Amino acid sequence: MSTGAQPIIGFNYGSKNFLRVRKAFDIALVASEIVAIIAFLIFQFAPMSVVSLFGSEEGLYNEFAVLSFRIFLLFCPLTGFQTVMAIYLQAIGKPVKSAILSLSRQIIFFVPTAIILPMFLGVVGVLWTGPVADGLAFLFSLILLIYERKQLKEDPAAA
Repeated sequence: MSTGAQPIIGFNYGSKNFLRVRKAFDIALVASEIVAIIAFLIFQFAPMSVVSLFGSEEGLYNEFAVLSFRIFLLFCPLTGFQTVMAIYLQAIGKPVKSAILSLSRQIIFFVPTAIILPMFLGVVGVLWTGPVADGLAFLFSLILLIYERKQLKEDPAAA
C-alpha cells in the first residue's frame, strides 16, 4: 500500500499540491494500519491457526509457538506506520532519512536489543526484542512525521 502511494505522494509533492500529499499519506497509513491490526488480532487471538500452517506438533512446541507469536508480534500494528513513513520520505526526495528509518527497526534498534534483552531475560528476552524494536522505530517515525508535517505547513502552498 505504501509503495502504491509513493508515486502519488511524489508527483503531488513535486507539483506542490501538499493537500494531496497529506491525503495520500493518510490514506496509505489508514489502509496499512487496518491490515496490520487484522494481522495483530489473528496473532493475538488465533495464533494456533497460524502455527498449524507450519506443522502439527504437540505440547511445549505449540505452547512456545503461541507465546512467540503473542510477544514478538505484539506491536505489529506499529510497523505499518514506519513503512508508510519511510516510503513517504523517499517520495518527497529525502532518501537518507528514508534509509535511516528503514534500517532503524531491523538494524539500529533490533540488533542492540537482541544482544541486551536476552542477557537479562533469557529466551523471553529474545521474544521481547521485536516489540521493543518496533516501539522504538515507531517513536522515531513519529518524530520524523511531526517534523515533516511542520515543514509542509510552513510552505505557503501547503495551506
